Amino acid sequence: MKDLKLVVWTHPSYSDLWPMFFGQLKKHAPFFQEQTVVIPDHNQHLPATCKEIRNNEKDPYYKRFIESLSQIEEEYVLPMFEDYILYDDVAEDNLRMIMDFLEKTDYSFVRLIRSAADGGKKVASNPDLYEIPANNASYLFSLQASIWKRADLLKLYDFYKPITIQDSEVYGTIACRGTNVRGCYPYNNEPIRGRLHYDSSIFPYIATAISGGSLEKQPRWQMTQYKKELIPLFEEYNIDPNVRGIV
Repeated sequence: MKDLKLVVWTHPSYSDLWPMFFGQLKKHAPFFQEQTVVIPDHNQHLPATCKEIRNNEKDPYYKRFIESLSQIEEEYVLPMFEDYILYDDVAEDNLRMIMDFLEKTDYSFVRLIRSAADGGKKVASNPDLYEIPANNASYLFSLQASIWKRADLLKLYDFYKPITIQDSEVYGTIACRGTNVRGCYPYNNEPIRGRLHYDSSIFPYIATAISGGSLEKQPRWQMTQYKKELIPLFEEYNIDPNVRGIV
């Protein structure tokens, strides 16, 4: 995956999730042999496979984001947070096909999970990809795991300059429409998960394992939709969910 860089935006206050996140990544996506971790300060508890990019917490989110991604050389990026926990094998061949699709089209990204409100026309097969409707999609932009053309993502953030992570999602859809940024998502009849999105057979991850942090609330384990997946992981990684609390 030399043309795709997995980028993990994280913070030491979430270090209790790192063993689970990186352990599941190694188990289910071993082809990501190196990860770029965006973090305020050096942390010795990160795996040796991590390359750190440090940012200033006092700066607005867009500045931190742009400066961090500008240090990456790969053409494509897969931004993630530390609570996007894999629970099954990632379809590596499909990720390669998605990058081939992006290279041959003017789409800027492929979100690796379908949102419940998405519709749109089919634009590719193997894997089946559908366009996110630009005019009426509630979340044309989303922080869910997506493969982006790095240059397009940087231009987008430079255009609307979100001050916080929450702002990036609140105003991102309007910004995409204003800059003609378009995207797609894969769908192969996977079941719906809760009200907001479907499962992904290409990139099966918990979306998301922690609830509340971006809303300045106590970040707690999100057990409502992913109880079946999380309980065995708590046991495997020796995590007591009551320490953080449960939603």
